[in-house]
Order: sequence, then C-alpha cells, then structure tokens
Amino acid sequence: MSVSLTDVSYSYPVPEFEGSPFDDAPVPDRQVVEQLQGITMTIQPGTLTLLVGTSGSGKSTLLRTMNGLVPKFYEGTLRGRVEVDSTDVAGVELHDVGRTSAMIFQNPRTQFFTPSVRTELAFGLENYGVDPSQIRDAVTRAVDQTGIAHLLDRRLDTLSGGELQRVACACALVTDVDLLLFDEPTSNLSVQGIDDFRNLVAQLKAAGKTLVIAEHRLHLFRGLVDVVHRISDGRVVETMTGDDFFGLTDVERVERGLRCLDLTRVDLPEPPAAGTSSDAGCTKLSTGLTVEHMCFSYRGEPTILDIDSLFFPAGAVTILTGPNGAGKSTLARLICGLEKSPPGARIGMRGPWSAARRQKSCGMVMQDVRRQLFSESVEREVTVGLDPRRRDAANVPELLERLDLAGQRDRHPLSLSGGQAQRLVIAATIAQDKEVVIFDEPTSGVDFRHLASIAGLVGELAAAGKVVIVITHDTELMSRCGDYLVNINTLKGQS
Repeated sequence: MSVSLTDVSYSYPVPEFEGSPFDDAPVPDRQVVEQLQGITMTIQPGTLTLLVGTSGSGKSTLLRTMNGLVPKFYEGTLRGRVEVDSTDVAGVELHDVGRTSAMIFQNPRTQFFTPSVRTELAFGLENYGVDPSQIRDAVTRAVDQTGIAHLLDRRLDTLSGGELQRVACACALVTDVDLLLFDEPTSNLSVQGIDDFRNLVAQLKAAGKTLVIAEHRLHLFRGLVDVVHRISDGRVVETMTGDDFFGLTDVERVERGLRCLDLTRVDLPEPPAAGTSSDAGCTKLSTGLTVEHMCFSYRGEPTILDIDSLFFPAGAVTILTGPNGAGKSTLARLICGLEKSPPGARIGMRGPWSAARRQKSCGMVMQDVRRQLFSESVEREVTVGLDPRRRDAANVPELLERLDLAGQRDRHPLSLSGGQAQRLVIAATIAQDKEVVIFDEPTSGVDFRHLASIAGLVGELAAAGKVVIVITHDTELMSRCGDYLVNINTLKGQS
C-alpha cells in the first residue's frame, strides 16, 4: 500500500494563559504553531520508511496525517494532499481509517478503549461487525506474532509501559491492514523486547506490509530500512537510503543530533552493601536508601516483587533495569509512598520512613509524564506546588535553557511533544530538590542532544549528594550517567 504526501503543511492554535480566567483582562490571541511545512514524499508499498529527527520536529504529526487523525481529531489546518493507496485521506471518515491502516501511539495508554487485554484485541473488529470466529482467529494470529499470550487475561491498568506497547502492537496487527504506522514503538521496551520487535518488523516487511516508523532508537533497524527521512522544524531536510544512513560516521551522526547506530554495551558494577562503599580499594561508610523485606503483589495478581535487601547509595546514579513487567515502576512507586507498602517492608535512609515522609522526601519522573502536568504554562509548571523559598531558589530560566525549553516557556504543557513533556517534568522534579530522585524511562522519545543533557543533569544531582535511581532499558543513557547497575530480575526470590 503506497502513501503519497504533496506539499503538506499543518498548523494549529495553542491557547496562551495569562492570569486567571476570572480576571477582567482581555483573552489573548491564540498562538499558531507551524508544525509541518511543505512536506512532499512518496512511500512505496512493502517498504520500511524511518522518520528521524529531534524531539518536537514534527515526526508524530507527520504520522498522524497518514491516517487522518490530523486534522480530523487534532485541531488545526492541513494544507496539501495526503493519499493512501491513491485515495485522498481527507475524504475518508475517521471511523473507516482503521480498515486500511493502524497506528501504535507513543503513549499506548491513549489508544485503549476497554479494561482488559483480550477485549481490547477484539475491539476493533467487533466495531466493524466481523464474525466472532474470524475475530478469534485474528486475535490468535496477532498474539502469536507479538508473543503476548501470557498477558491475555490481564487488565490493562496492571501492565507496565513496555507490556502496553506490545499489546498496542498486537491490536494493530489484529485487523491485518497493509499500512502500519509506529510512533516511538521501542521507547519503553527491554533489550529482549527490542529484539522481538525487530523480528516482528522483519516478518511484517517480508509479508509485504508498508511500515512507517518514527524512532530515536536506531540500531535495531540496521539492514531493514529502505528509506530514511530526517525531519527538522516540520520540514524534510534530508533523505537517504537505509544503507547510506547506517553508513554515517559517528561525527556525521552527532552533527545531525541522532542517537547511536549500533547497540551500546554497558558494564557497570552492582551497588555496595548498605553502610559501605568501595573507593579506590578502601572501604568507607556510605549513606543511601535501603529497601528491605519487600514482598509485593497487586490484589489478585501474582507476587511481582520479592526483595530481601536492596541499597541505593547517595551521591551516585543507580541504574535499575530488567524485563518489562518485572516490577521496576512498582518499586519506584513504593519508594515514593505512592503505593501502600506490605506489612514488614522497610524503606528509608538512616532508618525506616513513613509513607508521608517518603512522599515528602522523594521525587519521581513517571513513565507517563502527562499525568504530572498541572499548570497552564511551561514556565509555571516548573515551580507549581513549591513554597516561596524553594520557588525563589529554583533557577527556572537555567533549567529551561538546559533542557531546550526556553523557547516554549509560554506554551501550555499539554501542547508539547512527548519528548518536550518528558524534559519539562524532569525540570520540575529537579526544582523540588528532593533527597531521593527517581527517573522512570527519562529518555523515551528523546533525541541524542537531549539525552546528553538529561544525563548531565542526572549526574549533577548525584554529585550534590542525592540518591538517584534511573529506571531504564536505554544503554546509551546507562553508559553516560550510570555508576551502579541493578537487574531487578536477579533479586526475585532472595531470602
């Protein structure tokens, strides 16, 4: 199935909030953002096209033009022509788009409609009135392709981010359409999950599917990509074959702001035992956060955490990794007091902390950062909820500058791209000046330059004596800022 874009431009209005809506001041004009500008491209049937570029450059928006979400769902003005299989997408009703294409969103939570995996997989075909026996066959095929049989009877709200991405991928395959659009599909996947996704992409391409993928993680597509379009400020600024793209030198890659083209290898030690740390062959006292006797499960679910003792040193960055669904984000919520600890569990520094103390002393950048956006502007979001003393101490202009958000200070946070929203919540968390800071997949949807900036800020927090925990599968981030590495899967069953 071919895709053709001819001189496509897209703009949308963003409300600016100045003061209270109850003030007598006049409502300001709405700022117009030019997200896409004069894009022309043709995607041949049965090929894999990769969209690369900096966060906020327009990659996600470009994908959404191909299935009609822009401008039929996302408000704005679309100029030019978008055709799928020689049919103008503008003339196709939104509810019929799913008959020819499917999309996996950057945040899969936003595309689910039912409470459980099994019902979600059947939802699309049920809406089209497909015979139940055909639906069962289609679901079985998609489950086998994506390897999610073990998730079939789970509720969606109990799944990890990586598991949700795999379910979203399976939902897209159920309808067996010829055009598949992927927006950052590996952002929360483990190393094994990324390998599985590469194999799936290879199978889909071999089956003649047309694939368009927007991604920052690039190494897994070596040998699979036909065409690469680099997007910058809403324009296609460079087009290369897959072979030419993966032939770029490191200098050429960095000049383009792209992440590594090969998998980064990481070799970090385990953290020291509580109370001691190793420094140039000497042993000295070390403070940090201790988690003890943590055996946790959600109601009606199997045990997800079984940890006898785990130590996170202050003044260092501890990487927490492991398979999707192993309990990494759950452990983070328990540490922060956002999840009720089981009886007998102990969490704290220099003794156990109550849930209230943990909520006060711990800050967290969640995997789904849009749940943490509360204010009406980027600038105000950084200091929302801070007392006046802390608000004055936070250097908001410098934080926004370092995270490349200075030019967005008046934007509404919910109008930002996924990578921009990620960086905004990181800025807000740093401004809180907590004793313990946890980052849950802080580089999902983030390009090379912003990854380096985030790694630098994480390192500075550790240098200031904070307990810093980074939950990630991102080996580039691990190699840049990690001091210690904990694989949560090796902790299970310890006693």
